[in-house]
Amino acid sequence: MVWGKVIGALAGYLFLRIPGAIIGALIGHWFDRGMAQDFTRKGGFGQFLFGADKAVDDANFLYTLFAVMGHLAKAKGRVTKQDIEQTTMLMDRLRLAGDARSEAQDAFREGKQAGFPLEKTVKDFRDAFYGNRDVLQLFMEQLMAMALNDGVLEKSEHEVLVTVGKSLGFTRFQIDQWLMMQKAAFRFHQRQHQHQHEGQRQKTTSADELEDAYQILGVKAQQSDAEIKKAYRKLMARHHPDKLASKGLPEEVMKEAQERARDIQAAYDTIKNKRGMR
Repeated sequence: MVWGKVIGALAGYLFLRIPGAIIGALIGHWFDRGMAQDFTRKGGFGQFLFGADKAVDDANFLYTLFAVMGHLAKAKGRVTKQDIEQTTMLMDRLRLAGDARSEAQDAFREGKQAGFPLEKTVKDFRDAFYGNRDVLQLFMEQLMAMALNDGVLEKSEHEVLVTVGKSLGFTRFQIDQWLMMQKAAFRFHQRQHQHQHEGQRQKTTSADELEDAYQILGVKAQQSDAEIKKAYRKLMARHHPDKLASKGLPEEVMKEAQERARDIQAAYDTIKNKRGMR
């Protein structure tokens, strides 16, 4: 964490030039150190994270993710078995154990409570990541996966997703477009899993599967090969681990983005094979 040092140095320079900058940087350093220690002392998310400099961002992402997931699950009126399983699986994939897992569970329960300040929590999260759209879109993808865990998006869930999306700075059109892509990915993934489970090798691509593949990439069948390839490359670049690492995401969270990247790759391969693209 370095922002305390930067701001302190700038403020000091404005008043006392070079000596003031030095004093301000020292004061800022003490502030940064204290903030990092606060998260380290928490034991849970703080111990799970990868160093003091990333502690605040990592803990913020994980807390907000599980709290909003709890709120989204409760929006239907009751938390279902699928909601619990989806949340537990995510904790497993993130390798949350001990205190870190307890804090994630506490965040989920907090999000379920009546009066949970959804918009404020989400806006604070957006500000913590300086409105970085790649990080915020990945956050939305995680919530959409939660909402679609049973293959059905209820009106109350859609309303929560729209509220969260708008609080993050996205438009309703963008949110609905991503939902369409996520729904297609859910169906596509289900078919792929079914083929593997049944030990089948699919020699032909059904019309429904091909349509889902186009929707995963956010393109239409009548678009050119060049346009489809451009959309594919843009989506893959957005989910590239090196790029996401530079945005301040927790390392384990980036693995979730790789799951999405695999669906994008499978959809592109389906389209490419069908069209004979090189």
